[in-house]
Amino acid sequence: MADSMGTKEASRLWGYSQAQISKWCREKQIEGAEQDKPGSPWHIPKDAKCPKPIK
Repeated sequence: MADSMGTKEASRLWGYSQAQISKWCREKQIEGAEQDKPGSPWHIPKDAKCPKPIK
């Protein structure tokens, strides 16, 4: 998925921990974030908006 990023890249981009990004994904706070199956890495659209102010 070239148009997506993982929690690590989103963490660097937005300034929040990977755990926080994963939590937002699970809570459906990041539009378009999805997993192939439960427990697999998150795929976050590169143009997704951070649900909180970027640090």
